[in-house]
Amino acid sequence: MDWWQQDLLTKGQSGSLYGQLVIVVGALVLITVLAYLLQPFTRTIVRFYEGYWPLHLRGFFVALPWLGEGKIWKDKSKKRTEAEEKQDWSEYNHQHVQLFYGFSYRSDRLMPLRLGNVLRAAEDYSKLAYGMDSVFWWPRLWPLLPEAVQKDIDESVTPMVAMLNFSTLIMLVGLGSAVYLGQMGKWLQGLTVFVGGIILALVSYWSTVAQAQSYGEKIRSAVDLYRFCLLKSLHQSLPKNLSMEAELWEQLMLWLYNGDRGAISAMEYDHSSRRDGSAGGTSDSEDKKGGK
Repeated sequence: MDWWQQDLLTKGQSGSLYGQLVIVVGALVLITVLAYLLQPFTRTIVRFYEGYWPLHLRGFFVALPWLGEGKIWKDKSKKRTEAEEKQDWSEYNHQHVQLFYGFSYRSDRLMPLRLGNVLRAAEDYSKLAYGMDSVFWWPRLWPLLPEAVQKDIDESVTPMVAMLNFSTLIMLVGLGSAVYLGQMGKWLQGLTVFVGGIILALVSYWSTVAQAQSYGEKIRSAVDLYRFCLLKSLHQSLPKNLSMEAELWEQLMLWLYNGDRGAISAMEYDHSSRRDGSAGGTSDSEDKKGGK
C-alpha cells in the first residue's frame, strides 16, 4: 500500500497504472501458489479442524466444563429426555435434530470440535441403523454408487474443503500481517487485522460445519439406498431382516478387517443375483426370460 500510494503521488493516476497492475497480478499469483501448496495438505487440514489431536488434548477439550463438546452433548441429551417426559414434542424435535446431525450417539466417540462431531454423526449412523461400519465400508461402496450420486457428494465436499482452506489462510495472513504492522509500530492496525482475521476464520469454520451437515446427510442416504449393492458385489445373499443384516456386516468385518476366517467358515457365495452394482431391478437376461 505504501508503494501504491507513493507511485500514485509521483506519477499520477495514469502513470501509476503499471505499478498497480504489478501489485494485483502479484497478489493473484501469490493466492494461486498458496492454494496449490495447501492442496496436498487437505486431508491434514480437515482432520485438524475435526479435532484429531493427541488423545490427551482431545479428551481435555471434550471435557471442558463450559464450552466442551461433551458438556454441550450432555445438556442437549438431558433437554431431549426432559422434553420427552413432558411430551413437549416441539422442544424434543429441536434437541433431537441437533443431536442427530451434530453428535455421535456414543459419548466415547465425541470430538473436541463441532466439525468432527458432525462428521462422526454421519459415520456412526450406519453402525446404529444397520450394524455397518461406514468408515471401513465407504471406500468399497463408493465405486458402486451411480455417477449422479457421486457427483452430488463431491459437490458437497468441495465448498467444505474450500472454506477450511480459506479459514487457514485468513488466520495465517492475519497473524503475519499483525506481526508486520506491530514491528512497524502500528499496534492498533495490527490488532484490528488480527481480530478481523479471527472473526472471518470463525465465520468460515461455522459455514463449514453447516456444509458438513449437508455432506453427512448425503452419506447417510447413500448407505440407506445402496448398501445392498455392496453385499451383492461381495456375492452375499441379501438378509431377510435387520438382525440378519447386522450379523452379516459383523461377520464380514471380522473377516476382512480382522482377518478372522473362522467368522465366515459357514459362508457360501451367492452367484445368482445381479452383480453390476446398480440399485435393485433384474438383469436383461432375466427380463428376457420373463418375457419382458
